[in-house]
Amino acid sequence: MRGIREPCLLFFLSLCLTAFWSLPACGMDIQPQLQGADQEKRGRYAEEMTERNSEYEVCGEKLLILIENSEDLSEWKDTGVVFHTVEDALSFGRYFYRYIYLGKEKIWLAAGTRGENAVIYVQCGNPAQAAAQHRQTEARLLEIAASGAGMNESEKASFFYEWIYSNVEYDTEQNRKTVYDAVIEGRSVCWGYVSAYLTLCRMSGMICEPVYGGNHAWNRVWIDGGWKYCDITWDRELGERRWKLMPEEEMEADPTHSGLS
Repeated sequence: MRGIREPCLLFFLSLCLTAFWSLPACGMDIQPQLQGADQEKRGRYAEEMTERNSEYEVCGEKLLILIENSEDLSEWKDTGVVFHTVEDALSFGRYFYRYIYLGKEKIWLAAGTRGENAVIYVQCGNPAQAAAQHRQTEARLLEIAASGAGMNESEKASFFYEWIYSNVEYDTEQNRKTVYDAVIEGRSVCWGYVSAYLTLCRMSGMICEPVYGGNHAWNRVWIDGGWKYCDITWDRELGERRWKLMPEEEMEADPTHSGLS
């Protein structure tokens, strides 16, 4: 284990602190406390990976199956997910937390080296709960996505917006920030809104991305040859639909969001 433990410490801190504690919270001031060499950027951050990454998603599903079938992950476990570089492993970790895992129970990832490759290790206090939360959220979102199966893309984008608008309240205490919080518990800060909409669109084969600005996030979806923007969080808070599928040129001119860039 000595060959794993030392490289793991640096990369584990970078993965966990950056991924879990830098989620957009719509006004919440979050300052990741990275230590020493962890302050040096390694890999890509979630904000730089807004497009889908099929390789990471295949690896993420492999990781989720391992968690689902593990009774005890109190000790670090080799997941069998291997990347050529530590940078790729760190990037995958951030992508997994932000775009793949739909649960709330914390899953800790670390990168250790094996020869010239980087290996992902996992630890989780309650793997059964983590897997159950993920699958519960996934099943609910698949059910909602299936309800829009006969619609065109514009209709689907509007339908998903309306479902989230009607079923998710903003968490004024800013303690809930996951897609599980939004979809299952019905309350979240902006990332729950963004992730729920993102996942619904992607489950339906649509191109959808998160958009980050300051300490906030919203969505854009590709419809009829152009981007349409949604900020369901702020619309819900204002009781309006001001930013429902707003065309790109209007969003770029919107002083509220352009000021966050």
